[in-house]
Amino acid sequence: MEKLTAKEDEILRMFWAHGPMFIQDLLKHFPDPKPHYNTVATQVGFLEEKGYVGREKFANAYRYYALVDERGFADQVISDTVEKFYANSYASVVSRFVEEDKMDLDELKALIAQIENQRK
Repeated sequence: MEKLTAKEDEILRMFWAHGPMFIQDLLKHFPDPKPHYNTVATQVGFLEEKGYVGREKFANAYRYYALVDERGFADQVISDTVEKFYANSYASVVSRFVEEDKMDLDELKALIAQIENQRK
């Protein structure tokens, strides 16, 4: 999966939150001052080129929609990060969380119990 810019990420999240939209509808979800129509259309075009957004034609306009769901996207980002920075070892990720006090022993025990319950 190709990495997204901050603006592309923001737009993809709007599709997840509000469903399929025309560019004009998408603009309504931006805070003021709103970006120019062409700017948003260009960003949506980049998302389409990267395979995150699809479109369907309605008369002389296109309605755009997300091709990936939020969970699938998050799973892929996590997977890519673990592969790139942790030699594809999820245990190394958890170990780092514990080492940096981002996860305490009780949370780790709860995680182990959850995994054990799911495997039964």
